[in-house]
Amino acid sequence: MSRPPIASIVIPAHNEEQMIGACLTTLLTGADEGELEIVVVANGCRDRTAERARAVDPAVQVVEIARGSKPLALNTGDHAVTAFPRFYVDADVQVGIGAIRKVVAALRVGDTLAAAPRMELDLEGRPWRVRAFYETWSKLHYVTDAHIGSGVYAVSEAGRARFGRFPDIVADDMFIHSLFDPSERVSVRDAEFVDRAPLTLRGLLRIKGRAAAGNFEYRAKYADQARHADGANRRRAAGAGALVRDPKAWPALALYTAVYVAAQIRGWWKFRFGDLRQWDRDDSARDVAATD
Repeated sequence: MSRPPIASIVIPAHNEEQMIGACLTTLLTGADEGELEIVVVANGCRDRTAERARAVDPAVQVVEIARGSKPLALNTGDHAVTAFPRFYVDADVQVGIGAIRKVVAALRVGDTLAAAPRMELDLEGRPWRVRAFYETWSKLHYVTDAHIGSGVYAVSEAGRARFGRFPDIVADDMFIHSLFDPSERVSVRDAEFVDRAPLTLRGLLRIKGRAAAGNFEYRAKYADQARHADGANRRRAAGAGALVRDPKAWPALALYTAVYVAAQIRGWWKFRFGDLRQWDRDDSARDVAATD
């Protein structure tokens, strides 16, 4: 009799034919047969995302839905899987079975309800401005203080019981992150996943503007939850004081601040006057990945 999977993995994928193969291959390399229950939800795709996902391994379940919507894809995938812990993985990142196993182990210890591997950014070939932004971003408390999200997160069965359906908002990672106090979530330091940074400053502004718009939407719809999360995180936040006190960090900090302000302005305009369902993304990293 086959053993039950150690975890379920839901992968929402919208026009990800360039990335879905690497995402699934990385997940399955070294995994035992039946160890993972994987569902790819190809939503609103006009390319070969579903075809390429099916070609990786027959054990991967592919569900196709007509409407392009990440929340709808997350909920559809949630209904299709059965095991816990439950991972939600963006189609453009790469996480291996070793990291999955370590996160599963972390979720079986103590009161941990949500967890994620540590993000490793692929910055090869990126200009100084992009590298400087992430050099500063990686030292901020949102990232260093039990950060989950930004491409991969997982919840235990008790953690998943914290909410019903994924809400129809852009910032699903912010929603999940804010559901749990720092004492209830963990960033597993000896596990990692790889995300590709944009190749250009323009691409960086696009994705950070989209994130800002999603955060404005989240805070408008979930004001009480956001305030609670702000208070809980502030108690354990390391802050940015060390960066301000270090003259060597000032150039990167100045660049980060300029990008942050520009992204907030862009995000606020999109939240107030734009279409939040229109998914602004940077395809430069995908184009490079397709040639690797």
